[in-house]
Amino acid sequence: MRSPNRTTAVATRQFFAWLEANHGGLPMLKRSNIASASSDATTLSANNKPPLVVQRSNLQAQDLKDLFEHKIVALHVPSFYPRASAIELGQALALEAQSESSATQDGRGRHNWKVSTARGLESSDVFTLGAHMPWNMAVSQNAIDDYLKQVPVEFQNRRRRNAKDNLLAADSIWPLDQLRLELDEVWPTGSNLSKYKKQYAMGGGLPRIMMGPTRWKKGLIHVDELGPLNVNQGCFSANIYLQLPNHQQEDGENINEDPVLDIWPLDIQSKWDWYRNAHTLSELSSQSAEGQVKLRHALGPPERIVVQPGDLVLLCVQRPHAAVGFTQPTTRVSLQTFLQYEGKDSSIKIET
Repeated sequence: MRSPNRTTAVATRQFFAWLEANHGGLPMLKRSNIASASSDATTLSANNKPPLVVQRSNLQAQDLKDLFEHKIVALHVPSFYPRASAIELGQALALEAQSESSATQDGRGRHNWKVSTARGLESSDVFTLGAHMPWNMAVSQNAIDDYLKQVPVEFQNRRRRNAKDNLLAADSIWPLDQLRLELDEVWPTGSNLSKYKKQYAMGGGLPRIMMGPTRWKKGLIHVDELGPLNVNQGCFSANIYLQLPNHQQEDGENINEDPVLDIWPLDIQSKWDWYRNAHTLSELSSQSAEGQVKLRHALGPPERIVVQPGDLVLLCVQRPHAAVGFTQPTTRVSLQTFLQYEGKDSSIKIET
């Protein structure tokens, strides 16, 4: 005899399948709906409509506002960090990732960045380097106290400039510190680290490592936070790319021509939009190959982002996105942190 819980679960899945079959339809952000008021003109796409991914030479408050209010899906700043310094730093971090498998005496270590699924946290293609693990893993492993103790250690380690570390040139700044400074300068109410219980600093970002060949060749479509989009609050990620697996030599420079990030302009604005598509959207919280096929069919073609070392990309992690995989036995290195937006009159909170 089936248990009542199992019967209820089956009935629930059948109901949402019926609801989607009769009332579903994924709402997507349309280019014609975008009305950026940025100070310099937005480059038009091939059909003379504003792009969903905006490219700028530097961070600007209006572009951040457009991103936070979901008028665009991503903001791309080429050469945010000097390319030569980015390549050098990426190589050093790649070597660090190869030599470390667990925490060391100076607090550094390599951690698999587990992703949240319906079955809990599961391993992914991504590793992080640093004195502390990502916040979501610290919470799930009941390791918040250790996380808070190691956050200052990570800041000190990454800013250290001595012969032993040799990660940064004497005139360079840690890229995530540069990001925090520039966000504070351009956003009207500033930007600062989140504080746990209004007292303890949370992490400002971690090196993110993908080692090829990756499990998901096209990338794993996922979201980092489930729920409808809200123009007054949201979770966003900032990614600074350092080393890329796909490139060709051109006049001595590394030129990447392959997309590293796909993002889908899914525009879920209400709980009704969510519920009537829940049968498909529930696959965003799994690592099922069948579910990935289902998502790609339902979502259609993504916005594809090609970057070079030193580029910065910001995006809403509530929209489906995927770090594109690769088959080469090489390493992609980036730095990632998360931005919490709590309205135009609040400061941007940074945490990882």
